[in-house]
Amino acid sequence: MFRLAEQYLIRAEAKAQQGTDMIGAAADLNVIRNRAGLANTTASTHDDLLAAVAHERQIELFAEWGHRWFDLKRTGQVDAVMSAVTPQKNPSGTWKTYQQLYPVPQSEISKNPFLKQNAGY
Repeated sequence: MFRLAEQYLIRAEAKAQQGTDMIGAAADLNVIRNRAGLANTTASTHDDLLAAVAHERQIELFAEWGHRWFDLKRTGQVDAVMSAVTPQKNPSGTWKTYQQLYPVPQSEISKNPFLKQNAGY
């Protein structure tokens, strides 16, 4: 499933990452913001635009197809975010970095001797 909003956000992030079209990145971001009745972004630098795109992705794609999880993993932020969020959701809980990966089912390891269990499981 493709969403037009996601396509704008992908293009805005790509333009910001390349660093060659900050105005275009902000314009793509503003399409999403204006549609939601929000003012234009004030972000104009590489880092500010990437942070603004990440925030818009978090809000726009909330609870859709695991986008947030994949964004956190793709950008290398999963440990930082989950370390802060886990104790809030479960006061006795702590985040462990190995939890980024699922365990490999024992039935699959039994079928293929070259498969190894992910660390921590």
